[in-house]
Amino acid sequence: MNVVSCAGKSLGVLALCYASHAAALASNAIVTGNQSDTYYRIGEDLKQYAMPELRNLTSKGAVDNIKALSKTAGVSFAIVQSDVYQTYVNLEKNDPDPAVRQWASDLLHSLRVIAPLYNEEIYFIVRKDSPMQELQDIEDKRLAIGPDGSGANLTAKNIYYKLFGKAPVVVKPFIEAGVLGTDEGTKYSRSALWHLAHPEAGPEERKADVVVLIGGQPLPLLQRLGKDYKLLATNIKNDATEALLKDYSIGFADQKNYPFLPKHMPVMMVQSYLVTAQFRDKQRNDFVKKLAGALCQNYDKLQEHGHEKWKALTWSPANPRLPSLLSGWSYSTVTKPILESCAPTATTSAPIAAATPSSLPCSMEDRAIGFCQ
Repeated sequence: MNVVSCAGKSLGVLALCYASHAAALASNAIVTGNQSDTYYRIGEDLKQYAMPELRNLTSKGAVDNIKALSKTAGVSFAIVQSDVYQTYVNLEKNDPDPAVRQWASDLLHSLRVIAPLYNEEIYFIVRKDSPMQELQDIEDKRLAIGPDGSGANLTAKNIYYKLFGKAPVVVKPFIEAGVLGTDEGTKYSRSALWHLAHPEAGPEERKADVVVLIGGQPLPLLQRLGKDYKLLATNIKNDATEALLKDYSIGFADQKNYPFLPKHMPVMMVQSYLVTAQFRDKQRNDFVKKLAGALCQNYDKLQEHGHEKWKALTWSPANPRLPSLLSGWSYSTVTKPILESCAPTATTSAPIAAATPSSLPCSMEDRAIGFCQ
């Protein structure tokens, strides 16, 4: 990706800076996540079923996606977690660098939501023989939460702080020799899960008690988990959970999606948003409008052929009024009229059966590290 030198500029100068680069690179990209994430699948669905010219770019996750939206040429969209907003509020108020504070302030005033997408389940995974049973048991445990800039890193730290009033002990991300993956994020997750199941292997600094993953179910990486792992439940009757319900909600990890689960398990969830920014560049605004129109026109295709989470959208052409957003967020004035005036169209495509855990291929690598049943 070509990174433009627009960082640290005021919002007005930032818009002019973007405009000067528009001729060099079309503003047709969305930043999502690593290739094993639901975010990436959603980006691929938009590209395949709604907007073929859309470029789907990988990233570390939600925090990096916001940075890319403000600093990377050609990026007009991002998928982020709703709790990422507070991260930039904290930067605006507390960062010692005035340039960073100004950049965060400009970004907060520019960010706009196109549409809420779905709730993402938050998974706290431990060894099968661990005495931990519930989310509240993770206090003072070593957490593998992925690299800085990832959504899992942000959310895990936020949840931990709300529960215990302190920062967690974090295992620095690493890639184990021989662990494969399509990108670094996938390799980090696979490596952490392998060490979780093999605590006797490797150096002490790589040993985690808990691995935290986030993604809309079914999450392919978890579909392959074997008998060495278990998922911590969220105790919905625990008083400590109340502190989390301002930013998060409670849902269930479905046993039919994850065969390693003994039953449906209550878990925390965070909402995901499809976002853009307030651009002054006409080329960008035209493309933002085009995506909103494509989302309207191809809603049926996304529901039938795309990831299962498309069925969880609270917006639809049949019910086009956009729902309320969490505190701090606002809708794009460019896309809101398009989506709220969207009308249903006749479904013309036949559904494609989603892959079930039993039908997913089990590679030798997955079998070796205990991912396959």
